Amino acid sequence: MAYPLKKAVSQGLITCYTDEACEDVRYSGRSMLMDSGKPQISFVILAYPDTETAKSAFAPVWKAWSGRVPDGKSLDLGDIGEQSDAVSGADASFAPGSKGVLSQARVGSVILLTHGAAAPKVDMADSLIADLATMFAERARQAEKGETPSATMAGN
Repeated sequence: MAYPLKKAVSQGLITCYTDEACEDVRYSGRSMLMDSGKPQISFVILAYPDTETAKSAFAPVWKAWSGRVPDGKSLDLGDIGEQSDAVSGADASFAPGSKGVLSQARVGSVILLTHGAAAPKVDMADSLIADLATMFAERARQAEKGETPSATMAGN
């Protein structure tokens, strides 16, 4: 579900790690995948009034969210959207052996975040987040074109 930002924040559905990171966001949405013994995957979408506003928000959003992956090392996930960044490192829990991977992509007037968090002894390949982020971006592109989102992960 997507909500106006103020409602999403007040209900605890989205976190603005800095005021600047949520400036000009019109709507936001979040979805999570969780299963015992598997990485926790979060998808966040921040919708802006236009492409230029989303472009301007890209750096502040990345600055705010990339802290979710402490000691993150830059990661090349390939071409995802018109702008993208990614890091791989520890999970914000700092539990020894945990792992976090974060991807941020901009597709037109939306910024998409795909975050994976793996507890110790739970495998999570960087390529999983790359595949999920690519699918998320393609679905956003399809929606912006007025098409029904239908993109799936490569190989599925």
